[in-house]
Amino acid sequence: MKHRILAILLVLCLCAGLVPTAFAGSTLESSVDMNQLLNHGLAMIRKIEANDRYDSVINTSSCVGMGIGGWIGPAACQLLRWIVAADPAYCREVLGDALYYEVVSEPIIDAVSMMPYWNSSSWRYRRFSASEIASAKELLSSGVGRQQQDALLCYYLNNEAKSGWKYGVRSEAALLYYCAAQHHGGEGSAKKLVNEVLAYLGSSQIPSLAAFHGAVLQIASQNSSSASASHKAYQTKVYNYIVNVLGLPTGPSTGSGNPAPSVPFTDMPAPGSWAYDAIVWAYNHDPRITSGTSATTFSPDATLTRAEAMTFLWAAAFKPQPASGSNPFTDVPDDVFYHDAVLWAVQNGITGGTSATTFSPMDTVSVGQMLTFLWAFAGRPQSYFTQNPFSDVGDTIYYHDPVLWAYYGGILVGNEGSGGKLYPDQGCSRAYVVTYLYNYFEMGAH
Repeated sequence: MKHRILAILLVLCLCAGLVPTAFAGSTLESSVDMNQLLNHGLAMIRKIEANDRYDSVINTSSCVGMGIGGWIGPAACQLLRWIVAADPAYCREVLGDALYYEVVSEPIIDAVSMMPYWNSSSWRYRRFSASEIASAKELLSSGVGRQQQDALLCYYLNNEAKSGWKYGVRSEAALLYYCAAQHHGGEGSAKKLVNEVLAYLGSSQIPSLAAFHGAVLQIASQNSSSASASHKAYQTKVYNYIVNVLGLPTGPSTGSGNPAPSVPFTDMPAPGSWAYDAIVWAYNHDPRITSGTSATTFSPDATLTRAEAMTFLWAAAFKPQPASGSNPFTDVPDDVFYHDAVLWAVQNGITGGTSATTFSPMDTVSVGQMLTFLWAFAGRPQSYFTQNPFSDVGDTIYYHDPVLWAYYGGILVGNEGSGGKLYPDQGCSRAYVVTYLYNYFEMGAH
């Protein structure tokens, strides 16, 4: 118990900037302002993992996840134990005896190293009941809950930064990029990413954020797997946060960085408007999501056909090839531009068409249909929030769950409807479609 208290105090001191320089390694400390890195890292993980929601609690497909750090399974139990250690009486009152004793008795944390016994924890498959979710949310949003979440994040960010430095990552911005990769996928995955980048750069070090992210984009473009697409989308979200929110310099690209994107369209919305970044992203995406409606026009208000919408989604997912050539639709010939996109979508459960034998490719895609396509691609996740803000989205309509997921997950633009209506059966414009895709793939909404 004494070692555990000392370890917790050490982390709290770290968050307050009171840890001796030697704690994080003299070479790293002499090159990087660790206090600033930790502050920036805290803000980044809070936003990216849980959108600043300390009280986030959700059952994933296998186990419970919670908190601003996106702690999953055993790590979620670890987080609760950190909070309980700071104020046992209050935590027992909030959690109730059953959950409290389960948390404190779970053999998950070494008292000296504070590291979890990952393989021994039943929390790898632990899911919460509705009442447990409510209790955990109350505890996580309390003063002690918020403080301890920050403390645990500081602890991990410090170790992640040291790992990144050990593997050759230099500059604060590049280390933050690495920290996000390790926090999201573990040290093994982050180390593999660094090794791939070092091989691509032909170097023993990653000198800057621009070099790091540029290499990640190039490597991902050579790998069309869905895992690669997901990884690229997450790291791009991190890159955008570091550059656009924190305002940190990207540094030299060493020939593989991200050039400033541009578009040839004369009918673009104004920079800073809701669709501008999405259109720039869609045009510069590799593979390109859309080339516009002509060499100089994007036609943001024009509606898309179902064939075009499916092709946009397919390109945003890096054009994975269909598993087979089996085609159930008589109105999707082999030689049309949308053939592979539609077959891929059918084989992955994204659409079943408008009937067993028709896709109706030239029909206008509606807002409800587009959100349903994207929701199905995402794995049909359920929104934790069930309050329906739209009077024209009935509880039994097929796009009810996709709309709630998109609304609470930040996919919607926010001006689709008015007066509490979404108008889901109206045609979905080109600007709306690319913005939904941009919010999901690039900005990590959902």
